[in-house]
Amino acid sequence: MKKILRTLLCGIWLAVPLQLMAQCQFANPAIRLIGPPVPASGGQCAVTLEISFDILHNEGGKYFWIHFWPGVSYPDYSYASSKPPVTSLIPDGNGALDASIATLGFYHKGSTLTIQTSYPPDNNAPNFQSGYSISEIEGGGTLPGSDRYTITGISFLLPSGCATAQAVKADLWESQAAHAQQVACFSKGTELYVNDPLLNGLLYCPVPREYAFTVRSIRTAGSLDLLYRVLIDNGDGIYNKGTDNLEVNTGTIILNSDNGYYFASGRLGYLPWSQQKPYADRSLWVVVSGPALPNEIYTLLYNSCMALPATLTGFRVQRNGTMAELNWYTETEYGNKGFFIEKRIPGGEWETSGFMASKGINGNSENSLFYRYAEMNISSHPTEYRLRQEDRDGQIRYSETRILSGWTPTGKLLLYPNPSADGQITAVLSNFNAPFIIELLDGQGRKIRQWVDYRNSQLIITGLQPGIYCLVLTESVNRTRTSGRFVISR
Repeated sequence: MKKILRTLLCGIWLAVPLQLMAQCQFANPAIRLIGPPVPASGGQCAVTLEISFDILHNEGGKYFWIHFWPGVSYPDYSYASSKPPVTSLIPDGNGALDASIATLGFYHKGSTLTIQTSYPPDNNAPNFQSGYSISEIEGGGTLPGSDRYTITGISFLLPSGCATAQAVKADLWESQAAHAQQVACFSKGTELYVNDPLLNGLLYCPVPREYAFTVRSIRTAGSLDLLYRVLIDNGDGIYNKGTDNLEVNTGTIILNSDNGYYFASGRLGYLPWSQQKPYADRSLWVVVSGPALPNEIYTLLYNSCMALPATLTGFRVQRNGTMAELNWYTETEYGNKGFFIEKRIPGGEWETSGFMASKGINGNSENSLFYRYAEMNISSHPTEYRLRQEDRDGQIRYSETRILSGWTPTGKLLLYPNPSADGQITAVLSNFNAPFIIELLDGQGRKIRQWVDYRNSQLIITGLQPGIYCLVLTESVNRTRTSGRFVISR
């Protein structure tokens, strides 16, 4: 059975006893870039990805968490005592997540597949992501007994520029415990090549259809031996070795300084399928692998031969404080007028929020185009967004729906004076939902005072000895935790 999650849902925590299990396996990863890498400030490189992988787990698996680090700063965390990775910002934090570039999680149990909107072990986890889509094919992994997952729309900020080939490393761990606070099993150090080699291509519509693709490496020394395979998609638009098994071409490529680290296939046919329905109307996958690559790199040659005005991919909606940010790409555009942005509170009526005209010349483009739209959204309820694409002849088509989580004011914890010279500190609690549990920890993380069911917006603590302290505030209703450090000087 295939399960596809196209919307962002709130997680449901279940209290269950921890059960130790065999080592998890995170295997057979594959990467597809959604749009080209984009140079970012500070000499970094921003990439948006689709990643496909196997997970081998038993029936007790519930919460799965994946962390990504640049390969050069991988912490090689030990997972000792079943403790999950956290930042150094929390008491006794192990600091493993300080240099991470992405964390994501989902709940999996039976027929439920739910994207998680927070990381319970540490609300300070950097680059937590939830505005993506995820699909699963149960039993669809190439690893015997594994499930196959495809996650679309996650973003990395790589530490070096886009002209540098960069690897990341990933850890996966599973929890069967309430609030996902304990590690039941884990898989460490899976290496992924993200931005090299780069694939591109297109499909030609005249029957019998043809296609062409290019492979380019940004390395400047040595050689890269590759194997490519061209497969016909089975119709679901999701790359999977088990179900996308109709291979129409295969071959080898050597990229080196003699060819400028560039390969162009030229126009190729794929008879008899290129003139037979339904195969001739389906997209093609180009998949590249090699002994020097720890993962497959793949791309989709979209079949736009049905004359769609815009081939849309990578539609994302995410919250940035009070702002809703929408991003999407088009692979091709033909006679496209533009995109109306529509929204509604679930169950309500759709309303038009904005419009973005086509970036193509007269609505036409055979290159990837990137669109970004932002608006203020301070609704406390989830908001559904979709795109209504309209061509110049008035025909309209709708995108898939994405859900934006509701907005809640961010609580602020102010500690002053900091440092304090008289053994007294004042805590000001702004925009938190009372009641609170407040804990005062010393420099070794030991709890020395506690306030339960505290409801005031200010707390004065006196009689403290010189040293470093941490104040931890937990909202009793939603269990959101905020912490702050302060110093009592001599």
